[in-house]
Amino acid sequence: MEKGKRLFYILKALLLTLLFCIAVYFENAQQQRLYVLIFIFAVYMAVGFGRSLARSDNNLYCLSFILDIALVYILEYNSRLLINYFFHFFYIVILLESSLQLGLRRGMMIGSATVLVSLIKYIYLIYYKLNLSNISQLAFFLMVNVLILVVTGFAQHNKEERERKDILYKELLDAHKKLKQYADEVNRLSVVDERNRIARDIHDTLGHNMTALIMQLQMGLHLMKENSAKAEELMVSSVKTAKDSMAAIREVVETLRGVGTVSEPVESLRKLISEFSARTGVAIELDITGETNPQDSAVNIAVYRIIQEAVTNAVRHGNASRISVKLDYSKESIRFYAADNGVGSDNVKEGYGLKGIRERVEAFGGKVEIESGDGFCIKGILYLEGKK
Repeated sequence: MEKGKRLFYILKALLLTLLFCIAVYFENAQQQRLYVLIFIFAVYMAVGFGRSLARSDNNLYCLSFILDIALVYILEYNSRLLINYFFHFFYIVILLESSLQLGLRRGMMIGSATVLVSLIKYIYLIYYKLNLSNISQLAFFLMVNVLILVVTGFAQHNKEERERKDILYKELLDAHKKLKQYADEVNRLSVVDERNRIARDIHDTLGHNMTALIMQLQMGLHLMKENSAKAEELMVSSVKTAKDSMAAIREVVETLRGVGTVSEPVESLRKLISEFSARTGVAIELDITGETNPQDSAVNIAVYRIIQEAVTNAVRHGNASRISVKLDYSKESIRFYAADNGVGSDNVKEGYGLKGIRERVEAFGGKVEIESGDGFCIKGILYLEGKK
């Protein structure tokens, strides 16, 4: 682009110099008038050279064309001829350069001013000598100048439209690239989220049942010599627990949906607490207030898993013998509370289970608090979708 612009200004300088020499020779200009014409032409060329070094979006760049028009008019004014056609070509050069170098609006303004100033000499000619020949000259040069103005304006319009399309195309490419990156990131995060969800479900289901199974087996071993009938009963219960665990794991892996009975939230939770209490011998108190909505399946599953993990942790890590679980359902949220009488801990380290609880709560815009001292306490709130 810069190379083409440089070539344009070189050719322009050569052409204008040639036209000026012919014009001066045609006029037979001598002495003082010759020096004046040369000085004006030198200033005109200096303005053009300065413009070639300036930025085309600069106001001075636009004003330089107005100065060009004025200098060419002064050249004509100092000519001994009313019409010097060689000087008239200077106007055509200004017309072409301004229309192509400036934007469409500015180019048309400078071009229109050039056409009007170039026709002043023809108006004088008609004023001094009104005849058909002079009127024809005025009409002819007006038509030529207007034609040049229209053609260059159309060319500039096409150039701007092409540049606009190129910019838009680049923006579309950038937007497409960013969109693809966002889509890839969303897919990656979706895969990560789904993997974490499956892992949480497997951990909660397997950990819950395995904790109960281990306690049943330990109790069975302890009673084998003292009470074989009770030990046998515990062994049968252990087998059932293992089968239930396998069925639950298979359901998680195959359906990726968790426990289906959560469509009846209260009954599912009562069944969960009852079975776990029976298997482990831990006394669990369940208190549920408010009305549940079976339609809120996702949040009901989350609450189910949270309570499942809370009671499992109380037995597995806290060796609790008594657990208190409270749930409060409202139209906007679900509050939960699980406390035990286990050993507790001065320094709570969140393992996979507690992290899973926190992730489930945060997925519904809620918050969770974990406290440990005399026993262990987990409480928090989950908001129903769009209710926060």
